[in-house]
Amino acid sequence: MPVTKKHLPVIVTGGAAGIGYAIAEAFARRGHRVAIVDLNEAASRAAAEKISAQCGIEVLGFTADVACQQACAAAHREIVSQLGSAGILVNNAGMMPPRKGWVEELPHDDFEQMMNVHVGGAVNWCRLVMPAMREAGFGRIINLSSVNAIQPVPHRYTYVTAKKALRGLTEALALDSARAGITVNAIAPGYILTETLRSRAESGILDHDAIAARTPAGRWGTPEEIAHMAVFLADPMSAYITGTTLCVDGGLTIRGDAGEDLDHSPY
Repeated sequence: MPVTKKHLPVIVTGGAAGIGYAIAEAFARRGHRVAIVDLNEAASRAAAEKISAQCGIEVLGFTADVACQQACAAAHREIVSQLGSAGILVNNAGMMPPRKGWVEELPHDDFEQMMNVHVGGAVNWCRLVMPAMREAGFGRIINLSSVNAIQPVPHRYTYVTAKKALRGLTEALALDSARAGITVNAIAPGYILTETLRSRAESGILDHDAIAARTPAGRWGTPEEIAHMAVFLADPMSAYITGTTLCVDGGLTIRGDAGEDLDHSPY
């Protein structure tokens, strides 16, 4: 029988803004106490205070570089002392590639940084929370991958590789922990209108309208739609879903045509 605990503490890395903030807020609205972990201390605490005031639930902000084992361990000790052991972990912390280009043009430091943040960060937090989850016989781990792990884009090998590796980590940990009552899944968001991507679209780095037209749903997604999927995967009734990557992308990754004009499509 699945565990029916509904209000286990939640850790959300990179939760001070964007998708992470929406996920933290969604769990708080459902009665979970939430620990936001972010590299930006002021932003982490401000986000926690805002969500706590809006939802009437304890939300606390903590600071750590997810790529640093020692910093993560210190933050985890604080979280456990204040909220208790987490039953749900959302590995959302990440970064956009600082540069794009051919593999021989990009500094190897870019690749190492991407792997350390996206994959190493997830590993660091999984190592910290999984012992208590095993002891409790229940746990939910949700990793934020990307549609670029399924449908790569040119000149961003560092990001694509890191996000693909995160899918592999998801599958490997799911195999190792399923009998312990722990599920490990990944979400692959499509183009989500966070403040970061909105600013890139407004500055011309991304073509907002072209991306919307390319997406079968005809629009960008919202952070709240990703948060909804995270809450679903964390539910005790989602116990039979593990080791999978769920695309929340408006159908982007299933579109295989060369970019026909949808207005003149026969469908």
